[in-house]
Amino acid sequence: MSKGNLEVTCPCCEAKLKIDKKTGEVLWKEEKVKELKSLSDMVKGYESHKEESEGHFNKQNSLQKERSRLLDEMFNEAQKKVDKNSIEKPLRDMDFD
Repeated sequence: MSKGNLEVTCPCCEAKLKIDKKTGEVLWKEEKVKELKSLSDMVKGYESHKEESEGHFNKQNSLQKERSRLLDEMFNEAQKKVDKNSIEKPLRDMDFD
């Protein structure tokens, strides 16, 4: 390392940088070599992700069906409680004057 340069390793991408101390200009950059996955590993990852997504979808679908059934039951119970013979208008504040 010379007097006017500073070597730094990037914490994000782990690239090595040589920077001029006076100007702050990047003089040289060496990127870290990334290991490439094999195609079979990528396909396995995709299949596992697909299965996980389908499982989550099916779970949410069954929860929504159950919720819909419960809401229908609650609505039917509320309809039974309503007295259909009394068709009186509700009292308003103005009616009390």
